[in-house]
Amino acid sequence: MKYLQIIVLIFLVTVSCKEKSSEVKKETTHPVEVVKKVIKQEIPEEFVAQSVDDGLAKKIKGLLINNYFKDDMAVMNDSDRKFQMYKIDLNNDEKEEVFVRLMTPYFCGTGGCTFLLLDNEGEIITKFAVTRAPIFAEQSYKNDWQILLVKDAGVFKELAYKNGSYPSNPSLLDKAPYDAPSGHAEIMFDKDFSNCKTYNF
Repeated sequence: MKYLQIIVLIFLVTVSCKEKSSEVKKETTHPVEVVKKVIKQEIPEEFVAQSVDDGLAKKIKGLLINNYFKDDMAVMNDSDRKFQMYKIDLNNDEKEEVFVRLMTPYFCGTGGCTFLLLDNEGEIITKFAVTRAPIFAEQSYKNDWQILLVKDAGVFKELAYKNGSYPSNPSLLDKAPYDAPSGHAEIMFDKDFSNCKTYNF
């Protein structure tokens, strides 16, 4: 009787081991599920999201070097070649325009600095002269484009889109019919409200 119990026990252990081995094999024969990770560009907390896009910055860098300031490159120092950008859809066509701020002494004078407004293909919509940051994009429109406000000589000037461009020189415009931006304006290139990442070209 004792021998019979031992034989039954050995048989049960053997069967149990085979079943476990079979289960392990079954589990390993299942296809492995591959999880794709989407790598998103990290945006440092100190910069506003609309100003951080390394791929776009690379494209703009190429345009500045090879197109827009090709003739200036030979006389510019490395310290002159800095820019910031800000993406914004100014005409509700679901395509972002890009403001480019050229902020070094080479591009700036007592009245302000040079800014570019580019379309989503990188073509210049407006090249602004003697313009100061910040730029305010109001939520009101003229000719289907947002009204821009900048401060010039201590007063605000209203820049309205017309005939394919904004006015390029705020100093030539009359004072805006109001003394301050609205509380709904989007503020661009302001250290306190929209600090932008600086790139080199």
